[in-house]
Amino acid sequence: MKKKIIFGFIFLITLTILPINTKATTLGDLYDDLYELEQQKEEKDNEKQISEAEYNKTNGEIIQIEENVSNLNARIQEATEKIKELEEEIQKKDEETKKILVFLQLTSGEKSYLEYIFKAKTFTDFIHRVSVVEQLSKYNTNLIKEMNELIKQNNELKEQLKEDIKKEEAEREVLKEKLSTIRSKLNELDEHTTTIEEDIETQKSLIAFYEDMGCTNKSDNLSTCGEAVPSATGFLRPITKGILTSNYGYRINPLTGYGTSFHSGVDLSDSSPAEGKDIYSVAPGIVSTIQRWGCGGNVVFIYHNINGTKYTSVYMHLLDVQVSAGDVVTANTIIGHMGGYSTSTAHGGYDSCTTGAHLHLTISWGHVTAASYRSSLIDPSSVIYFPGGWFYSRSW
Repeated sequence: MKKKIIFGFIFLITLTILPINTKATTLGDLYDDLYELEQQKEEKDNEKQISEAEYNKTNGEIIQIEENVSNLNARIQEATEKIKELEEEIQKKDEETKKILVFLQLTSGEKSYLEYIFKAKTFTDFIHRVSVVEQLSKYNTNLIKEMNELIKQNNELKEQLKEDIKKEEAEREVLKEKLSTIRSKLNELDEHTTTIEEDIETQKSLIAFYEDMGCTNKSDNLSTCGEAVPSATGFLRPITKGILTSNYGYRINPLTGYGTSFHSGVDLSDSSPAEGKDIYSVAPGIVSTIQRWGCGGNVVFIYHNINGTKYTSVYMHLLDVQVSAGDVVTANTIIGHMGGYSTSTAHGGYDSCTTGAHLHLTISWGHVTAASYRSSLIDPSSVIYFPGGWFYSRSW
């Protein structure tokens, strides 16, 4: 009975952050939320908001923008190399000019010039020497002119480079806007998502639980059940030894090798074989949800209370789950084991969003559901310290 009371409180907290009605307090509110979810699904199916054609078109735009940015970077690199070549050429011609100036000794007057000419032993030699001096002087003048022209070109290229940089920055802003638009339309571009069908099933399970607890009238208040989530003063790492392999935030999609996707947490792994290593809860709490996603595998949600602030930790790509919904856990509770290799579709498993053994850890503000955890994501590294290399303990 106590476990049911605890689990009831979990669902009570869950109701306060549902994306449909954030103030659900009665059984009727839950039914209203379910109705709206079903209406959304019907509308989505009827209007085909996310069609295959739209996906291909929008994804093609993203790829084109990335190609533009890549080409722009190539142009900047090319311009930089050209500037370097020009500067080397300017230096080379400057040295050649200095040699000519030394040879002619023009800065010391006409003496060396006349001595050179009048040392001619024949008239033909005299004419030849005059011609040589004139040609060298002309060559010297042309060198200086050419050098100045190269300097001018150099400066023009530098100005063009500045313009190229501005264009690159503008292209990147366009890319960010495109990504933002696509992520709002296509859940496929956001890792570890749930479908509206999964949200509906979660809502139905909430209703079934409260009806089982005796809430039969839609006016019944859900606050009749509840128990506090255990409090703690901080977080621990979820594994005893390992290394951070991927940070929170935008990154190149690791499954395709191209395109940018948003990584909703951090990835942690261990030395091979990493699969099967113990995964611990990052703090005392209550297990709120256990699911299996096509993208994420076995997933566990745990509610925490850290110094009076509510958090939800999410663990994905688990090989197995060792806890049940409603369980009260400590920081030393093994909630499951690291998966991600044998469970991946690349190796015959069911998880399409992994190709190697690792744990994906997400942390959100508040006590959130599978349908809403992405709306309040925080960087796990902001509350748990992960060094740049290997770590060998859970504390920090």
